Amino acid sequence: MQFETQTVEQILLAAKETTAKVPYCWVATADQHGGASARVVQPFFSQLDQDGWVVRFLTSRSSRKAGEIAGSGRVSLGYQYDPEMACVTLVGAARLTDDRTFMQDQWRPEWNTFFPEGPSDPDAVIVEVTVERIEMWSLVRKIATSPNGLRAATLQRTESGAWQSLHG
Repeated sequence: MQFETQTVEQILLAAKETTAKVPYCWVATADQHGGASARVVQPFFSQLDQDGWVVRFLTSRSSRKAGEIAGSGRVSLGYQYDPEMACVTLVGAARLTDDRTFMQDQWRPEWNTFFPEGPSDPDAVIVEVTVERIEMWSLVRKIATSPNGLRAATLQRTESGAWQSLHG
């Protein structure tokens, strides 16, 4: 199979469409021992967030995950979409936010299982990730950087906010 050269816009669109189809993703954080911790989260973002590449998820303020995010300010989010044999990794700056109005607007009833007081639960906190790098690989869409498909296409956000390909 021959992989094709994709434009930045094609990779962004494919990454956006792929991540929108995946209800849960992995978040990786740096732990205090120089290793990594990974766990599943349920991301949520609006169309505006996708255009600006901001991803949010809810977590417990008292969790090890929140502590690691507060400590490093960085995360990687990993998405896998089997029907297209696709993987997307989003890497960026992360921060904890207490925006209760936003939390109220985004609240899902199933989250009451973890936060019984709903969006006013003091342990509930939003993690906001501003994506700075996107790695995209898809067998169905033939997105990769080499003709044999061994490397993901990688985009990096520049200081001006534009996206650039790191591989040609």
